[in-house]
Amino acid sequence: MMKSSVVFLLAVGFAMFGFGLSLQCYSCPGGSSSDCEVKQECNGGEDSCLKLTSGDDTYTTCMRYADCDLMTLGVRYPLPDFTFSCCQSKLCNGPEKSAFQKFKDFFG
Repeated sequence: MMKSSVVFLLAVGFAMFGFGLSLQCYSCPGGSSSDCEVKQECNGGEDSCLKLTSGDDTYTTCMRYADCDLMTLGVRYPLPDFTFSCCQSKLCNGPEKSAFQKFKDFFG
């Protein structure tokens, strides 16, 4: 019984990803000093969300996880000093949120 449930869940998971469900990220690629609330559906090859901070500016966008490294980002964002993180879940590159807000974003 347990084995058939696991197989069913895996089949549903593969079907969902196979039909092109895309990742959603916050997107303020020009930098913002305030919290960005613009949401973007990522394109086919973009499988992660970027959050890059330099001083008071924060840049958020979709990107390929394979490009989430210091050298690539240094070319794309020629800033003197920055920190960055890449994540792979829905709207994960926004401001820090409470557990309730994360739950609401995931299902809403």
